[in-house]
Amino acid sequence: MKKDLSLFFVLILIINVVFLQPALADEFIVDSPTPTPYENVFIDLHSSFSQTKRKTDMNTPALESYVGVYPEYSIQLVVPASLAKPKKKPAEYGYGDVRLGIKHRFIQETKWRPQAAFYPKFTFPSGDPERGIGNRTWTGTIPFWMQKNWDALKVTTGGGYGLNPARDKFNFLFGGILLQYQFTKSLMLGNEIVVQEPRSVTDGSEVIYNFGGSYNFTPNSYVLFSTGHTIHGQRRLIAFLGFGVNWGPLKPPCPQP
Repeated sequence: MKKDLSLFFVLILIINVVFLQPALADEFIVDSPTPTPYENVFIDLHSSFSQTKRKTDMNTPALESYVGVYPEYSIQLVVPASLAKPKKKPAEYGYGDVRLGIKHRFIQETKWRPQAAFYPKFTFPSGDPERGIGNRTWTGTIPFWMQKNWDALKVTTGGGYGLNPARDKFNFLFGGILLQYQFTKSLMLGNEIVVQEPRSVTDGSEVIYNFGGSYNFTPNSYVLFSTGHTIHGQRRLIAFLGFGVNWGPLKPPCPQP
């Protein structure tokens, strides 16, 4: 087990080093306002990574699903297994906090008008905070996102307010901008910059740069990847790698969770 975890850490670190100069992310922090099409389902199995000087956190594996429950409405559910490794302390691994999101697109895109969506997400304390793999209470983000498409180019921006009533944690503002380009029917790449206020007594404000994308092997199967780092604030490395499938009446050329 320890050998397998060590190999996984090495793989993630290699991904970060290779892509650090643009940096890597397609679980982009900036969310698309496009809901999952009605009656369509996207499911992916992924691993995410975050490392600072004080701690390494991972969700590995995490099961994520997006379901189009009604026209212009979709839901997101993430069920993770989490690993926490504080500096100079043993690693803890177990069931993590479950996340639920509900997306509603209330403005459709036209030739001159961007589309817009309200996309609140809530995380529930199903992990074990005593072992460092869970928050002591619920958390949430309340954002609005806008997006405009020009052929293969897509620009997304927005922001919102984060909620965390746990001890020594702060509510915070955040926002960002994401540029994506569809190079082929299968390959999309993008870059984003995200700004956020301090989230706890040990954190400062951060500016994060991400690079990532997606690649469709078939119309119904795809890979998502990303890596990134802070360009302001405490040094943080992040990475994401996931494999997914989708099914339903509509099959977009690239995943739009």
